[in-house]
Amino acid sequence: MVRRVTLGCVEFAVPGDTLEDKLRILESHKMWLELVNDGFDEKRLKNILEILPNFNTPIRSVQAFLLHDLRMLSAKDKDQKIAVRHVEETIKIASKVGAQNVVAVATYVDPTIRNPREKCINLFKRFGELGAELDVIISIEALNRDRTTFLPSVPEIYHLVRDVGSDHVRLMADTMHIHANEKNVAETIREYATEIMELHLRDTNSTPPRQGSIDFVPVLKVVREKFRGLKCLEYQPGVNPQADFIQALEATKIISAAQ
Repeated sequence: MVRRVTLGCVEFAVPGDTLEDKLRILESHKMWLELVNDGFDEKRLKNILEILPNFNTPIRSVQAFLLHDLRMLSAKDKDQKIAVRHVEETIKIASKVGAQNVVAVATYVDPTIRNPREKCINLFKRFGELGAELDVIISIEALNRDRTTFLPSVPEIYHLVRDVGSDHVRLMADTMHIHANEKNVAETIREYATEIMELHLRDTNSTPPRQGSIDFVPVLKVVREKFRGLKCLEYQPGVNPQADFIQALEATKIISAAQ
């Protein structure tokens, strides 16, 4: 029986010096890649599109990574436009590389615009329209109270998504953020399993699963039994990225075992 490609890994956590190295490693483990849009230009996109056919490694998600610093909900019109353009460019990149999902956030830290929730709904309606045109889902990642004051939880982002009302805008969750809010990670995933488009798997302090304080045994059990969305390792590698990667695969092997 051919094993399905069930687990992904974010680009910066995959060992290797080049994209080819990373795709080769993921191919050997039957995994998919979450590409990181950190502001690359047309030349790099062209290079990616030339490389991809050489590997059986799909790109299923693309991160709008610059949203760590850009502010869609800024009171400054220029800042807002730059952030919106980054998301729209990421949606277009996702379409070109064959990815089904874009990872976005509403905002880090504090929104400074008036009526931020209303503005956020309107922006994601706009993104949803572009996503519908290009057949790409835009997932809004729920952060935590330490990262933002704006809707800093899974339930709040869930209700935001409901108010956006687009089939191409979905909820996204992250095990580290759920835990940082002092919520039960497994039960939160269970409650929203059918609503979450993508789940990032990482431990506290952005370490690989089972290298921090989260009890991943019940988490992975729920993920395996109830969750049908995209599952992706997303952590900051340490001094030995190869060892971190292998340990992360070992820690999460129940997800892909016998599938």
